Amino acid sequence: MADTLAPHLVGESIVALLRARRALLVEGGQLAGVPATADIAHVSVAKLASTTPPSAGLSLTCFHLTRADQARPVASAAVPGAIGLSLELHYLLACWEGTASDELSLMAWAMLELNRFPVLGAGHLVGTGWVRGDSVQLVQGGETPEQLARIWDSFKLKARLSATYRARTVHIGYGTTGDSLPVVASRLSFADGDVAMEPAS
Repeated sequence: MADTLAPHLVGESIVALLRARRALLVEGGQLAGVPATADIAHVSVAKLASTTPPSAGLSLTCFHLTRADQARPVASAAVPGAIGLSLELHYLLACWEGTASDELSLMAWAMLELNRFPVLGAGHLVGTGWVRGDSVQLVQGGETPEQLARIWDSFKLKARLSATYRARTVHIGYGTTGDSLPVVASRLSFADGDVAMEPAS
């Protein structure tokens, strides 16, 4: 069970994977048609909805965060006594390149890589705070073109070539620290004798 920074680190991990794979393919001369220097960035909703959205490259944005399908709190096998929450992250992968060739080849390549690496395990998850056995599954979102258009409308932006993904399941919690509010008052009193032995009045 990871800490509360994990949802951010999932996006960072996806971007790091794409950057590393591109560098490897460039070195091997296998990156036909894909812009080798286009930026690949983890972008916030605030940045996407601002007056200065990305102007080139690929962006990955978590546009929705929801509780995963589990109905009950999740207990950690690695940290006994820890109870947490399971999350599903919804991402928008968008291309901002200016030509049809760069736009299509960059998006197609990114989708190919995410299809090749559908599970982010210990070797892919960046940052600290993860525990042994943590992994995140990436699946393509089920949004229709109309739903995608509504997502872009919500950002007040014209639609770009894009696809949606879901990262599941991200287990977060507080580890073995106290999971209840601190005691701020107590009441304790003493009396002589045994109440049970006193005669009834």
